[in-house]
Amino acid sequence: MKINTSQIDQLFIFTRQHYVEYYDLQSELADHLANAIEEQWKENPKRSFEEALDIEFKKFGIFGFMEVVENRQMTLSKKYN
Repeated sequence: MKINTSQIDQLFIFTRQHYVEYYDLQSELADHLANAIEEQWKENPKRSFEEALDIEFKKFGIFGFMEVVENRQMTLSKKYN
């Protein structure tokens, strides 16, 4: 099964709700989540989108996307300073 356009929009909204402000990082995370959800559906096609998203988000740990955002900020500040 493939992720549809409305689900991709939901992934972007999900990343914004979890304090990812940068569009390029939102795109990378949405792509990562979409690929992971599609992989889950290969193994278990009856799993809902929301369940699969929840499982994938839990893999980021208790701080969610914060570590990814901090790493991106550190990389960009090294680049531009």
